[in-house]
Amino acid sequence: MSVSTPEDARFRDFAFAAADLLVTSDASGRIIDAQGDASLFHFPSADRLIGRNAVDLVSEAEGSRLREELWSLGPGRRLSWDDPTSIEGGRRIVVQRSIASPNSFNFAVLRMPSSMRVRGDNANEVMAERFRDAVMNGRLMAARQPVVETQTGAISHYEVLARFNGEDSPVGLIAAAEKSGQIAHLDYVMISAAASRLEANPDPRYRLAVNISGESLQRLDVIRELCAVISGHTFQRNRLIVEVTESAHIHDIETAARAVEMLRASGVGVSLDDFGAGSASFGYLRALNVDGLKFDGSFLEAAGTNRRGLALMRSVARMCAELGISSVGERIETESDRQMLIEAGVMYAQGYFYGRPMIDENFFARGPIALRSAA
Repeated sequence: MSVSTPEDARFRDFAFAAADLLVTSDASGRIIDAQGDASLFHFPSADRLIGRNAVDLVSEAEGSRLREELWSLGPGRRLSWDDPTSIEGGRRIVVQRSIASPNSFNFAVLRMPSSMRVRGDNANEVMAERFRDAVMNGRLMAARQPVVETQTGAISHYEVLARFNGEDSPVGLIAAAEKSGQIAHLDYVMISAAASRLEANPDPRYRLAVNISGESLQRLDVIRELCAVISGHTFQRNRLIVEVTESAHIHDIETAARAVEMLRASGVGVSLDDFGAGSASFGYLRALNVDGLKFDGSFLEAAGTNRRGLALMRSVARMCAELGISSVGERIETESDRQMLIEAGVMYAQGYFYGRPMIDENFFARGPIALRSAA
């Protein structure tokens, strides 16, 4: 009798959400070959499936049925059924016994055809599919923008921003990914690539900040995977900053606080992005033990047009200094913007005044760095 471990449970959570996979198992159900949508496992390769049980790819109820009916299949015969509850849009699962090797079985786990789905918000569904296509088919790119010391202009680090080839803006695709539950895949890919880039470039002055969604911060299984990929690379941990965006509301603040501690325990810095964009920003700062915050650009615009806004920004910047955490102002486009940050006591600045985002052609590889302008 096998004993389920926490690792097995985490794997089932990921596997049950997978689609677009082709796997082959031996007579006992042990997977001997796998290919397909590895990013849905938050892992660079589908090889992580090797050695696992193929039945773990389906729900418990369907798994029981599968175990009963698997050996009743004749060579070349197949079982198929639709599983509408596992992921948005549902999955179709097909199991076929091999003709050439009757002691092996081929599993196809497929996203159900769009014509069969119960369609809700069509625009969101289309955007979610475009996000998925971009990540899976190589249209994901990364742009770097410098973050500098406000007083001196010296580069502190670079923020890495997700971009999608053929899309005017990443905002719509990222919002759709959050709504459809896919955003953790992007977070994993970006963190993994940043860790690889930092490992490849040991210069201590080369530091990167990467965004993750507030949605991911409320899933400890995702955070464990992010910490695992960080620990799998050799670099000074303080060279990586994880910025938590406020595009998705953090409703489970206790879980988010645990997630922040897990990330910080791995050695990386954690910062709140978009501070001031939502009503919950101050609550997040009180509850989450972060290392820094970044003022939302609209917050700074308000500070530039009225004394109350400037006074509020100055108060928050002073509070950051007292807490020993950093503060960053974004959308800095003019010298007067920079002077406003200096007057408010904001430590770092980011914006077109210091440099536009530039596409890093090699961010997802270990090759030499090449940059081109990004929108």
